[in-house]
Amino acid sequence: MSQFRKIALSLGLLLGLTACGGANTGNDAPAKEADTANNTQVEEKAEPRTLKLGVVGERNEPWQEAIKKYEADSGNKVELVRFSDYNQPNDALKDGDIDLSSFATRIFIEDYNKNQNAGFYYIADTVIAPMGIYSSKLEDYKDIPDGGTIAIPVEVSNNSRALYILDAAGIIKVREDAGDFITLDDIAENPKNIEFIELPADQVSRSLEDVDAALINSDMAMEAGFIPTEDAIYLEDPEHERSKNFINVIAVKEENKEDPDILDLVNNYFLTDETKEVYEREYKGSVICMW
Repeated sequence: MSQFRKIALSLGLLLGLTACGGANTGNDAPAKEADTANNTQVEEKAEPRTLKLGVVGERNEPWQEAIKKYEADSGNKVELVRFSDYNQPNDALKDGDIDLSSFATRIFIEDYNKNQNAGFYYIADTVIAPMGIYSSKLEDYKDIPDGGTIAIPVEVSNNSRALYILDAAGIIKVREDAGDFITLDDIAENPKNIEFIELPADQVSRSLEDVDAALINSDMAMEAGFIPTEDAIYLEDPEHERSKNFINVIAVKEENKEDPDILDLVNNYFLTDETKEVYEREYKGSVICMW
């Protein structure tokens, strides 16, 4: 082979290799983009969740308003689980049948924790609903007759609350060292020889025709058609130091105290100025917001 042909052949091979290399370089960018697209993970939205909220009674307008807004914004659902008495929701929360409750006072939750080792934790104060003395026969609590009958709730915290209200009204005298949880045995003086009839809280209002007076929780009184600030013949003073025990709370199991969905519902949708307006409209000042 001549020297000229050898040089020509070498140049041809060199040009061919350069052309192949140029073709490969041109295809590199699309290949990398495809790899990037395949490796990018699309963040999936969390599945909608249903929170179960335990309440007592049928009047829950403040929660209903808050829930509508929460559901619209979050995509989650909230089921209001209604109970007829004060014992059922705590059992349901302990058993995991509901996720949170909004019905009980601080002292009621603490008593249940103590007796049931439930591990409840309250994440917010809500309202205080003053308990009152009601009567279908009397206009003034001072007119309760000697030997009269008074119905009071039987549940431990409600029972204590009722007796302390009667003490504040001057109808009885409770022992000074009695503590927060008291019973009829802690009455030091009963000058009118009152007979006390203990009933479940949801039944006390039904006894009005059969007794001279009754101590009724505000929510139960309103369900019976009363306006506490107008119809009670004596109403608990919400500013009294002992009344702090009876601020209503939102309770969860301690393991759920930092649950983001629950905290979002409570802090951003319930504990708002809009909710205060609903309470004022629906309860006419008989329920006092504590946030």
